[in-house]
Amino acid sequence: MTTFPPTTTVFIFFLIFFVATCIKALALKRQKDLFFCKLTEANGFFDELAEELKVIHEEHEKTKQFKTSLTAAELTTQLQKPRLSSQTSPATNSIPEKYSFVHSLIKKNMSSDEIASILAISVHEATQLVTLSKLGRTQ
Repeated sequence: MTTFPPTTTVFIFFLIFFVATCIKALALKRQKDLFFCKLTEANGFFDELAEELKVIHEEHEKTKQFKTSLTAAELTTQLQKPRLSSQTSPATNSIPEKYSFVHSLIKKNMSSDEIASILAISVHEATQLVTLSKLGRTQ
């Protein structure tokens, strides 16, 4: 049986340790490179998602602006309908129901005080309604 001097044994031990460390370092380097590739791929995927999200956000903003414009147009149309209908058919211009009711009370010879108590309004307001109902009947 061959025995090595102690310095040779230590040298062989360090040589084996060095080779094992180099192999482990290469394995770790490969693993690091693999993780770096996966990270780069994931980063590219997230960049694509960010672009898609930006496009979706822009479309959403356009939709919101269109909806706001549409709502404004609907409101304008609703506000213009009474004016347009009175312009197109002035003969069918009707008196509001409130004035017609006040006019019927006036026909029954009721005073502004009595009308105010029936409608639960102030005498001043009743007087104005009487005046407006009379104006509405003369036009």
